[in-house]
Amino acid sequence: MKKNLHRQLQTRIKEHRNNIKLDQSKYSVISKHITETNHDWEKISILDFEKNYRKRSISEMILKNKKKLNLN
Repeated sequence: MKKNLHRQLQTRIKEHRNNIKLDQSKYSVISKHITETNHDWEKISILDFEKNYRKRSISEMILKNKKKLNLN
């Protein structure tokens, strides 16, 4: 089972918020996206939930393609 399956949304948000405190060249893809688009950290939501890793990967790929974002 992958390590990131157990991480909570708030933990990941906190990591990306802390990432913004770094030099811009070290931003994560998500941090860069949020700063460039002025998204609100408080309005982040889970778009899909899937326990199965393979199904979740497919779902992420579909959502990324729909939104045309390059998020990890």
